[in-house]
Amino acid sequence: MEVRFWGTRGSIPSPGVHTLQFGGNTSCVEVVLASGRRVVIDGGTGFRLLGKHLLETNSPVKLHLLLSHGHWDHLLGLPFFKPIYLPDTEVLVDGWPPAFQAMTRVFDSHMGDGFFPVAFDHLKARINFLNRLAHGPLDLEGVRIDAIPLNHPQGGFGFRFREGDHAMVFITDNELGAEGGSRVKDFAEFARDCDLLIHDAQYLPSDFPEKQGWGHSTFEEAVALARQARARQLILTHHDPGRTDVEVERIIMLARQLAAGGEFPAYIDGAREGATYRLP
Repeated sequence: MEVRFWGTRGSIPSPGVHTLQFGGNTSCVEVVLASGRRVVIDGGTGFRLLGKHLLETNSPVKLHLLLSHGHWDHLLGLPFFKPIYLPDTEVLVDGWPPAFQAMTRVFDSHMGDGFFPVAFDHLKARINFLNRLAHGPLDLEGVRIDAIPLNHPQGGFGFRFREGDHAMVFITDNELGAEGGSRVKDFAEFARDCDLLIHDAQYLPSDFPEKQGWGHSTFEEAVALARQARARQLILTHHDPGRTDVEVERIIMLARQLAAGGEFPAYIDGAREGATYRLP
């Protein structure tokens, strides 16, 4: 299994000289299974770059698109994903059920007030909504994908990929401290013994309580979850759009200090556009 980041930012794109290291595109993660099957988590603005990359292979684009939820920063790249305008492209959509409706409304709400000049029904790609993960695991050629509900306004899903003896967990837009942290045990069990945990760490502890209830976690909470879940590697993602590379680096340093001396997680970093992780 190979995991590659195409977008790492949260809330809104933040291009500029101060975000070159970690990237300014919003959430998009590509997962290529051992079989070669391609799964993409979220269609933020990084999805545009992935589309350009895939067209350079000169092969028909076929992928599963898992939508964590329906907020705009996770859908903004969809209209600019060039393969979606080609008839030999196949996109199988799954994930949080209301997110598919939100995806179509990015193009056209059928009431004349869409956000893009091309209507969803005019797209040439074959796009189908599976809606399996809301009812149980999804099996892709021996790889099991499970979903867990998020602590986020309007809801959402986190995902766990299990391929052989190895696992990757992706949980973004998730407020671990919601309801007094009552669901932390659930998330820890979901991520139990994973090789790679990718988790939302948009906020600093000082950002609360002003942003409490906005559906995001602090780096301290992400480290505590990784420790409790016995995750081997932790990648902090959904960087705040106002955070510079220098500020993100400081968050990573603080997270590493928190984890120092413990067995888990053994490795901590921030999500960086273009970074690739291979399991095993």
